[in-house]
Amino acid sequence: MNIIKYNPNDHFQLNAPLLVVGVIAGVILGFTFQSALLLILIPIISQYKWLIGGFNRIIYADQIQALDRLTNSAKLADKRDNYTIGRYRNAVNYTLDMTNPRYYLLTVDANGVTNTRNLQELANEVGAVFHHSANLEIVNNGRAVYRINLVAQRGNINESNF
Repeated sequence: MNIIKYNPNDHFQLNAPLLVVGVIAGVILGFTFQSALLLILIPIISQYKWLIGGFNRIIYADQIQALDRLTNSAKLADKRDNYTIGRYRNAVNYTLDMTNPRYYLLTVDANGVTNTRNLQELANEVGAVFHHSANLEIVNNGRAVYRINLVAQRGNINESNF
């Protein structure tokens, strides 16, 4: 399952309530079963979002870096209003589907933001950050799906093509 759900504003900080519950459960189970391993392991497992986010940043480092570059792109803003870029950065969520080895599907969900007028230019930006060509596939309300072609297409160019 190679699907990454990425929100640029989630920094996966430690979840304090879950950590407290994990420490209490670790102490109770550690003393019940007389195991120091449970005492250490349960608080670590309670931070599953932080662990998953850390593993994704290690395993899919190039893809996460490309999504960060796309987030910092000026193409997410409307050209009339420079202040919308902050609104987009706060609202955007990415889903990168990497199940097919020939292409990626990137879903940009702007949480209902209807101000995405430059979707084709954003396709060029998506292609640029992933270093492959990208095409706009589907447009819904506040959501756009881009297909990033990973396989380079070869073709012969003749004078008759122009």
